[in-house]
Amino acid sequence: MTANKLSCGLLVINERAELLLGHSTGSGHWDLPKGLIDEGEDPATCALREAREEFGLEFTPDRLVDLGRCAYYRGKDLHLFAVGTTSTETRPELCRCTSYFAHYSTGRQVPEVDGFAWIGDAQLPSVLAHSMRRLLLDKGLLAHARTLATSHEVSSPTC
Repeated sequence: MTANKLSCGLLVINERAELLLGHSTGSGHWDLPKGLIDEGEDPATCALREAREEFGLEFTPDRLVDLGRCAYYRGKDLHLFAVGTTSTETRPELCRCTSYFAHYSTGRQVPEVDGFAWIGDAQLPSVLAHSMRRLLLDKGLLAHARTLATSHEVSSPTC
């Protein structure tokens, strides 16, 4: 039996309990910075790398709250971390994606993420993809992450 692939990601949460999301180029969904872990890379380093590559964000490892490894969808797990910030410190209009892929129809290189915004509870269900919505909202992981990120408590992982 083969192990599930592992992606790592970061929930960036501001003082209004909003989540910083990026629009996934070519889709109708918004997502957090996340991606596949490299061989020999630890999950926190991967989450910070993805935040840097996909959103242009820099956080120090001591600011991360480990939310644990969760079943994401068949064949893939997601190890998530949360970080508390402010809308002054972390501004969507300054975010930049430096990670590119070949567009499915043109073959032209396009950024993985083409827009950034703070998203509140009212919008989250309509902008998140099904698997992410199930994990963050239906299973209550976002509510738990908000509590930990704002208090910066250390607790055992939740997944």
